Amino acid sequence: MTESEVLELIALYGGNSITAFTVYISFTFAFLATAFYVGHKLTTFQTIAASGLFIFSAGSSVLAETAYIQAMFAIKEQTPNVLDGMLLFSGSFWVPYMFALGSGGIVVSLYFMWDIRRQHLKNIPSK
Repeated sequence: MTESEVLELIALYGGNSITAFTVYISFTFAFLATAFYVGHKLTTFQTIAASGLFIFSAGSSVLAETAYIQAMFAIKEQTPNVLDGMLLFSGSFWVPYMFALGSGGIVVSLYFMWDIRRQHLKNIPSK
């Protein structure tokens, strides 16, 4: 593969990873907005269903993003190119960083939903 072909593939995989991250952000924002505005009104089943759908959707986006980043750096490392030696262009940094960011965001979002519902239940007067 020529250097220009390598750089083109890196750009394509990089674009795909950014697209997957954008989808992840969209799912996360929708889940957080739902939790904030109507989370306290949802039944337990609705909460579990929304949370399950969020875990699957956002998790799929995180996995897709991680796969694209891994592919991008695998291609980069197989052929010498102008990106070699660039400090911030390292798969050993970006792959675990973006996976941890996405996974952590899912956990924090689920905690947010739980916290919204817990606060509401504490404020319901007993009969």
